[in-house]
Amino acid sequence: MDTRVRPLREEEVERLVEELWLPFAREMADLDDYNELVDGGLAREHGVSYRYEQLEDEDSRLWIAEREGAWIGYVRASVSAAPPVFARGPTLAVGELYVVPEARGEGVAGELLDRATGWGETRDCERVGLSVNAENDRARSFYDRRGFEVRRLKLDRPL
Repeated sequence: MDTRVRPLREEEVERLVEELWLPFAREMADLDDYNELVDGGLAREHGVSYRYEQLEDEDSRLWIAEREGAWIGYVRASVSAAPPVFARGPTLAVGELYVVPEARGEGVAGELLDRATGWGETRDCERVGLSVNAENDRARSFYDRRGFEVRRLKLDRPL
C-alpha cells in the first residue's frame, strides 16, 4: 500500500488532535506520569489551539502520513536557531513523531522523518535533534538505526 506524506491543512487540525495527537499523548502518559494530560476536554481544547498557533509559525511544520484516506502518523518539526555565541547553524527540532500501532514497522516513521529532515535541509539546518522518552525502547531503536546519538541527558526531579 502506498503511503502519502503531506502538510497538515488548517481545516484538519481538529481531526489531527482527535485521531493522532491524543492517542500519541496518551501513549506517552502511559510510559511516564510526567506526560499525564489534563482532565476532561481541556487536553483536546489546548491541543487544538496549540496546533493552530504552530500552523501560523513560519519556522514550524507538521506533516500527515495517510494511506487510502486513513491517517496513520504525523511528524512535527521546527527550526531552532543557535544562540549567537555558538559557531553552529540552526537545528531542526523534531518535536513529535507518531505512527498508529497497526502501521508500525512498515517504514512510515522513516518516511515522516525524511520529509521533516528534507525541509530542515531547505532551511539550512546543520543538525536534527529530538527528545525521546527513556522508556520508549521501540522509538530509541528506530532513532539508533537512523544514526542518532545521545549528545545530552535530560535530568529532572520534583521540587
